[in-house]
Amino acid sequence: MRLNIYLISHPIIKQLSLSIINTSLKNKQIYQYNAKLLGCLLIYETVRKWIIIHYISIKNIDSKKELYKFDAKESYIILTNLTECGDIVSDINTILPQMYLQHINFNNYYEDNYIHLNMIKKEKIIIVEKFLNNYSIIRLLDYLLLEQKVRISQIKIICITCSHSICEYLGNKYQSLEIYTTKMYKY
Repeated sequence: MRLNIYLISHPIIKQLSLSIINTSLKNKQIYQYNAKLLGCLLIYETVRKWIIIHYISIKNIDSKKELYKFDAKESYIILTNLTECGDIVSDINTILPQMYLQHINFNNYYEDNYIHLNMIKKEKIIIVEKFLNNYSIIRLLDYLLLEQKVRISQIKIICITCSHSICEYLGNKYQSLEIYTTKMYKY
């Protein structure tokens, strides 16, 4: 198994993920706020080495202005079940430019449910799941890799928790896939 699993251990991310895992929160507003914040932080950790930023310096006679611009050629597709993960991905567009959000129902597979975009081969794809604990994600990966001919290097998976058995299976089938998570479990 050569799967790349990044166990994010930042204390703030750990605290937020525990608040999501322990769903016994009485205040729904606090839960949603924590989920939004966790989603932004997980996206940041996932794309910080992947994103391309250009430095621009504009010199005037008496001043200098510095800008950082995202690469205009880059774009991202976030694939997630919005019913389950909508709270996590709701504020992602604040930190991720040129992002397209696509609803995917992992448990109810039919081809029309999946992506029908002409430019998907050029996109960077981020799959977001709260709890990666079943094999339904494999159908999506098969669709992207085998039918859409997407390269494995274009795909990253984000989840709060993931199962050892799922990771083992993914590692055997999709070597060099990258998963970003806060906790591993034996389900």
